[in-house]
Amino acid sequence: MKKILWILTAVLTLASCEKGQPWLEDPFEAFKSKKSYSPKSGMIWDIMPVDYVMVVTDADVNNLFDESTPGNWLKTPFSATFDGKEFQWPNERTKEYLAILSGFYIYPSWYTLSEEVILRFGELDGTDTWDTDLCITWPDGSQDTIRLQHAFRWDKDGSPDTYTGFKVNGEAVEGIVRLTK
Repeated sequence: MKKILWILTAVLTLASCEKGQPWLEDPFEAFKSKKSYSPKSGMIWDIMPVDYVMVVTDADVNNLFDESTPGNWLKTPFSATFDGKEFQWPNERTKEYLAILSGFYIYPSWYTLSEEVILRFGELDGTDTWDTDLCITWPDGSQDTIRLQHAFRWDKDGSPDTYTGFKVNGEAVEGIVRLTK
């Protein structure tokens, strides 16, 4: 019986060391390694620009970009560096559809149909591929580094396929980035 248990343990151990296990791969690198095909002929695709969404709160979970929060950061300057360029808040917004990288902008809660004011950074061209840090220096002097990852390819059936992800201070995050200041 011991011999059978030993063999079973050895087989399971060897099987767990196999290369290429999808749960061990970086999802960004796994997506980029997939083959890109040609788009469907006769189809015109509008690829959406990419924005990275953040909710920034204080220790009491008050949204720092909500005008109803005392001491909010709506008119307090801060900056970020992305792809070698510096972006300031507050900024002047321009036309928003053609992926014009204008830096930060805010969507009030009535616009997002949620209870939160959302800080966005973008717009980034949805057909580009990048793996770049967004280094933000907040009004209180603290800093956060957000690794922005995005890849675009054409799927086998000719439709667009994308991967978008990010890491906050080295940790992978799904959905809205939530930062506490």
